[in-house]
Amino acid sequence: MSYRKTLTVLWALLTAGTLGAAELEGSIESVNLDRKSFVVEGITFFVTETTEFAGGLEGFIDLVRGLEVEVDFEFENGRHVATAIEPGD
Repeated sequence: MSYRKTLTVLWALLTAGTLGAAELEGSIESVNLDRKSFVVEGITFFVTETTEFAGGLEGFIDLVRGLEVEVDFEFENGRHVATAIEPGD
């Protein structure tokens, strides 16, 4: 992981812990259909019924390995919960 990406991940984690919400952009590394989760920059994000999809993404089924995404999330009960997901740049 590059220095810039490491700082981005650390900032996202710190922001989520202190402010309740943050965002992270990166490539989806893996998807777990059973747990409705996916991994970006080594962080597992969970999708819920209230997760919003934008930019042509219609739902969890659109999340595939290699897709660049921007994830808005909150840290709840020890988990990173995606509040909104859209294609990244």
